[in-house]
Amino acid sequence: MKQLFALALAIVFPCFAQATPLPTLNLAEAAARRVVAVAARANGLGPDNLQCTLTNLTDQPVQVRVPPGLHFAAGDPSLQDVFTFEEKQLVLAPRGRGTVRLWGFCMEQHDHAPAPSVAYELRGLAGRGLQPLGDSLQKYPGLASYYGQMFVWAITDREELRDISVAPALVRGATNVMRYLSRVTGQAAARVRSSLDHRPSVRTFSKRVFITYHSPVQQVAALKVFGADGRERYTVAPRWALLPGVMRYSLGLNATVGIDEQPGFWVRLVDEQGRVLQETKVTDATPEVDAAPIKQAFAFRFSLDKPVRNAYLRMRLPDGTLVEELKKLPFLPAGNHQYNWTFFHVRPAGTPFVARLETADGTLLREQALGATGAPVR
Repeated sequence: MKQLFALALAIVFPCFAQATPLPTLNLAEAAARRVVAVAARANGLGPDNLQCTLTNLTDQPVQVRVPPGLHFAAGDPSLQDVFTFEEKQLVLAPRGRGTVRLWGFCMEQHDHAPAPSVAYELRGLAGRGLQPLGDSLQKYPGLASYYGQMFVWAITDREELRDISVAPALVRGATNVMRYLSRVTGQAAARVRSSLDHRPSVRTFSKRVFITYHSPVQQVAALKVFGADGRERYTVAPRWALLPGVMRYSLGLNATVGIDEQPGFWVRLVDEQGRVLQETKVTDATPEVDAAPIKQAFAFRFSLDKPVRNAYLRMRLPDGTLVEELKKLPFLPAGNHQYNWTFFHVRPAGTPFVARLETADGTLLREQALGATGAPVR
């Protein structure tokens, strides 16, 4: 009898062991414990824009749960971090790999959308009130697909909440999300309307904007974004120290706009007195082109009969407009002089320039016209 009982145990226990499910590890915990390595890349906005390759670092199979509300940081600081809301599970074989695709919403409205060549790092569960939002978007994927980006920017960047239209089955969930966002952001809850239109009421506007400005002198300016109504939306750089020469800057201009709206924005460079130094209009039709400055080399030769103190080498247009203050020359002895210079500008190709040696008040000492030559810098 004892032998039969022992035999029964020998048969039952192995079967029980084989049927025992694998324990499930949260991806953030698994990565922190170095059970699983995560390699991620993101590309643009929209569904499946984040691809994660998970590698099992152990000799045992691992079941991984990808929870809602993860934060992935961009390897390039000019690109937006992303926040995920989808829940997925997969089993990784010992030392094996698996891939999951997730929808990542951008978390930094004034940076560029994700680019395909840049790696992303898992930072763990998102903070700043995003975690409960991730759970809600996982519960209501239809709400996420239409309005998830607006909801995320409302928390991360205080983007204005707009009224939304949803299917009747989503009204209750959408209303709860709006109330939650109102509580964590301090904004008034936007209205939720029931609609059978199956069409979102807003969309995401996203442009990569390149700013190129030729500063004639050293100065301090602010880079600001204005709406079509003339109201300032936000400041990109409150105190941008400009040196004489060509300054280049790029920014991500992202906003939530009405579904049928034709948005227009102005990116303005404003000096300390409030004067607009340069402005760029941005619409859906604005090309995402980085205009390269033109490089022009020249040799400025002149002769002085007597020494000169505190002179300036300046580049002007033929009408006298100052293009750039190239160099201050504290002392020039009498005799022959030559300055070899490489000049960069953003004027149309073929623009004539005049190199001038002047006193501080602009009195002309010597001048030399430049030939209309040069090539774009790439």
